[in-house]
Amino acid sequence: MTTTATTGTATGTAGTGTATGSIDPITFEVIRHRLLAITDEQGATLAAISGSTHVVEASDYNVGLYLPDGSVAAMGRTILSHASSMAAITRSVIEDCAEDPGIAPGDMFIVNDPWKGTVHAQDVGLIAPIFFEGELLAWTGAMCHMVDVGGMTPGSFCVDATDSYQEGLQMPPAKLVDGGRVRTDVWNLILAHTRMAPTVNLDLRALIGANNTAVRAMTALAEKYGAGTIRTVMGNLIELSERRLRNRLAKLPDARLHSRAFLDNDGGLAQARDNATYEIDLVLTKRGDTLHFDFSGSSPQAKGYINCAYSGMMAGIAAALLPTLAFDAPWNEGLFQPLEVHCPEGLICNAARPAAVSGGALEAGWLVEMTAVECLSKLAACSDELLGEAQAVPAGGPDKFVLTGAGENGARQTYVIMDCLATGGAAYAHRDGAWTQGQHNIERQRISNVEAVEMDSPLMYLWRGLVADSGGAGRHRGGMSMGAVYTVHGGRDVTALNSAHGWEVPNSTGVFGGHPGAQNTRTVVHDSDVKARLAAGEIPSVDELSGERPVMRGRQGLYRLGDDDVLATVPQAGGGWGDPLDRPAEAVQADLDFGAVTPDAAARIYGAVIGGDGRIDAAATADRRRELRAGRRGWPAELRPPEVPDGPRARIHPMGDGMDVVEIAGRRWVACACEHVLAPAAEPWRRRAALLVTRDVHELGHATRLGEELELRRYACPSCGRLHATDVVRHGAGHLDDIRLLDGRDG
Repeated sequence: MTTTATTGTATGTAGTGTATGSIDPITFEVIRHRLLAITDEQGATLAAISGSTHVVEASDYNVGLYLPDGSVAAMGRTILSHASSMAAITRSVIEDCAEDPGIAPGDMFIVNDPWKGTVHAQDVGLIAPIFFEGELLAWTGAMCHMVDVGGMTPGSFCVDATDSYQEGLQMPPAKLVDGGRVRTDVWNLILAHTRMAPTVNLDLRALIGANNTAVRAMTALAEKYGAGTIRTVMGNLIELSERRLRNRLAKLPDARLHSRAFLDNDGGLAQARDNATYEIDLVLTKRGDTLHFDFSGSSPQAKGYINCAYSGMMAGIAAALLPTLAFDAPWNEGLFQPLEVHCPEGLICNAARPAAVSGGALEAGWLVEMTAVECLSKLAACSDELLGEAQAVPAGGPDKFVLTGAGENGARQTYVIMDCLATGGAAYAHRDGAWTQGQHNIERQRISNVEAVEMDSPLMYLWRGLVADSGGAGRHRGGMSMGAVYTVHGGRDVTALNSAHGWEVPNSTGVFGGHPGAQNTRTVVHDSDVKARLAAGEIPSVDELSGERPVMRGRQGLYRLGDDDVLATVPQAGGGWGDPLDRPAEAVQADLDFGAVTPDAAARIYGAVIGGDGRIDAAATADRRRELRAGRRGWPAELRPPEVPDGPRARIHPMGDGMDVVEIAGRRWVACACEHVLAPAAEPWRRRAALLVTRDVHELGHATRLGEELELRRYACPSCGRLHATDVVRHGAGHLDDIRLLDGRDG
């Protein structure tokens, strides 16, 4: 992998250092599966000892095995953003500790410095060398998100921070275990910096246990097969993955893809400053068997906590790449070899020290993933073979919910509520998104258990369930997210921290005409009559409650919650795929019957006509949709339709499932499925499409807010009225040129 990320000028190639050679296929498969089983055993050990909600519910951890140079050979399938992060901290340990204090059998090194490989300081990694017969056989590592590592705010999401020094303990590689003995001085230093020392104490023990599990298992494997054989299999696994990805890329058309995502503001102080909107800008160029990620168009780093360091950017790329184009390859270092990454230091997604980055994993780093998913999916959508792997943009980031207070036992604790992870999945070309699929970058996750939350924290649930209209509309719609309503119960001195992007921006954008999914929504009612209503035998909805309703902000920061206060949340949901008017009427009826879509949205967005019996009138709906498409054909276009030469047309490949790239008279063109030629393939087709600009985001779905700097643009075929794109852009910005083919015959 070639990078130009640190300064924007220096380049370097990271070699894998693999020891490859021939080995019989049966032995290869046996050892390959054993390596994966070892990572599963590591994960099980970590979860069994930790008990942290981040580990056992959110699966916000990962484990892995690495070659002596730090290259990933095998990794767990939990949180994907740790895939590249673990390798980076292993290399930091090698670079910083090889000479002093030295690396020896039984050692383990702790790291949580975002400029040494972690995504933010809450992600704490522990790396251990594995020696066999006096030589370094491999490395193993385990990492998990810890509930608190100090800083200005409980939970260490320091919304008001303006530099990393305010965000808690940040450790460059340090030896925590020396020759098998825990260094109590380092251990005590770590616990002295956290508000939740008992929980962090267990997390540290869990990381050690996970590494010990791998050391024992790898030693036994080397004793059985020999160190050379193990290293050969690990090296060949890396080569296999690289070869598989390069072969897949070679079959895809060369193209330049462009995606932008917006962050509403930069933290708790943003409202007092300028309430600026920041952006992550990705230009992805695919040539031959390589991918070039260019984030140089992104905003400069912000003063607030939303930045990520280089490791956070790479984590976002990894989380997008692995399931989209490497779904059938072993996940290891080989998948990063075809990648080139360019992002000058000092930008929001490659922030220079001492930028505030405690929120970066869920902010700038998260939107790196969203832009990469969009670009990679649109690339896959230019292939008949891979079209089924492409998807709309997943949920664009959770609304963090950290609660601090004294419960019934009087002890003051910090609780992290994981309901924000129950987000609806993005839609595909062939199916709707999954309901409450969960976050795209977490392979295996669970959400908060209602009984456990009510037992451990001063909260009581009034309601938890699926939210109608939350999934992005489309021919296939995004899955529904799960919302929740809480009230404080039996607590004292309770404070909550909420912070979210996707508050005034639809981050979960739809593709090929699909609409965005729901934005993060949060309602607080102070001094409500909820307890009186409960005593009267009622379970009221939030809208029915009396009380003060303060204006919520995305970056709310800390605020108090009393016994009569109520908090309601709805997380983002995945975007839709395709024109909503193309969704079959019977599918819309099924949505109505289930409650996935409200009658208002069915009529307003899907063009459905509902009779007095509550059923869709199919004939009237078809007539209404024809009227709506005719109205779209009347939208203005910037340029006239192109002059297309006569001659036969040959379909080259799809561009989604509503457009094709065709060849006519030796040139390539972008054509609608109705066969209307939109534009030459070498120019942005949006300039010749019918265009409608609006700021009413509610026209498109569940959302109600849009940032002042932004607008929504819908692009339709001027011939048939099919919707081909729904974009979120800045006022005055040019048309998004999201897919540009790089072929000499494109004119």
